[in-house]
Amino acid sequence: MQYEYRRPELEQALLNARTADALEKVLSTIGALTPDLENPEFLGRQMFCRGLDATVPVLARRLGLTDVPLTKSNDNVCIVGTMFYAHGGHSKVAEDISRLIGGERTTVVLTDIYRLRNHTGLLHPPKDAAMQRRATILLGAETLVGKVLELYNILAAIRPTRIFLLNHHFDMVALLALWPFREVVEFLHHCDHLPGLGATLPFSKHVDLTWACHEACAQADVGAVYAGMTVGVENPPAAPTAAPLNLPAKAPGIIRIATCGSLVKFRTDGLKRWADYAVAALRLPGAELVHIGPMDDELRNDIVTSLIGAGIDPERYVFAGVSSNVAADLKAGEVDVFLSSYPEPGGKANLEAMSAGLPPIVASDPDTADLMRFTFPVNAWIPIGSPAELAGAVAAARGPRRMTAEDQAAVNAELARFERYVLEPDGPPP
Repeated sequence: MQYEYRRPELEQALLNARTADALEKVLSTIGALTPDLENPEFLGRQMFCRGLDATVPVLARRLGLTDVPLTKSNDNVCIVGTMFYAHGGHSKVAEDISRLIGGERTTVVLTDIYRLRNHTGLLHPPKDAAMQRRATILLGAETLVGKVLELYNILAAIRPTRIFLLNHHFDMVALLALWPFREVVEFLHHCDHLPGLGATLPFSKHVDLTWACHEACAQADVGAVYAGMTVGVENPPAAPTAAPLNLPAKAPGIIRIATCGSLVKFRTDGLKRWADYAVAALRLPGAELVHIGPMDDELRNDIVTSLIGAGIDPERYVFAGVSSNVAADLKAGEVDVFLSSYPEPGGKANLEAMSAGLPPIVASDPDTADLMRFTFPVNAWIPIGSPAELAGAVAAARGPRRMTAEDQAAVNAELARFERYVLEPDGPPP
């Protein structure tokens, strides 16, 4: 299988684990594989974990987790994830599901295999306040094997009619506990350029959220459907986690460029640094760059130092904070051009830009791995390969490549897939 991530020693260790203690040790080792996600050998080059996935049915039987036959509907929905946050495309997908299903029919369950939350953190307002739900269940077992049994018993009691699975790359707890409910489990594949457990398991549906992911999954013949992601410009979440950005009115002659993304998207290794693209953008006469998303001192200092070194006023780089509705803020903020994050391109942020009528400029290095390159069914973005190409791309984005009404209609049709997928549990592929 192309793009396959193998850990044969762990695959065998799982199959050899005959006691709870032995299984606990292997599950802990798998959960600790997270540094592999930043390894250039794997990043953008490996995605499927077929060998590890194949152990799931075996281990579920060994643990005595009997199958629970259920009928699929949207009457009693569970969203199962490792952890959700106030920002990031992964968490936004869960928010969109809860909004479409409705909080009165949605329960959120967190495996928290890395033990980053505690139950007092569920007090109002929780970190993922925009998610609508009747309850949040945080697994509290002290061991990973205990979490598997806890999650299985909770779901056996709730008897959900549909389970949306958004597990962390190496969350084996979720897979083991959910396998007996596979007739109503839908695996939402968001690891489009990283290894991730579960993508080769025959759950009731394998749902790809990005086009790059779907192209790889179609080639691998894992029975995937493409749902994409939704963007709501006019309908922000009912309980936003951040106020509108309220950017100041744009002065005459200003070119307002915006970017958006989590910190990791601006910090992975590339031929250039994000600061190189910031300098190139702000060398344009009248340009300002609005950075939407979380920020820390390390990235901020790198940007500011680079701008000062290039003789550019760092005040022209605006750290705007986290947005609860990027598409709406791009429109309200009179943004002229959207520049995708680099070295990792945006996923949902690029869709937000398209929905706001802005063709995202997407920078990729010539040697960027195939799975790391942004793709979309509609040709509504501008690829570049270096900071030297940015000035021409900005001119194109404001002129000949500006999205037409026809482009916008095609983008909107693609973005409507996700809502159809969520609202029609037994419907045809969106």
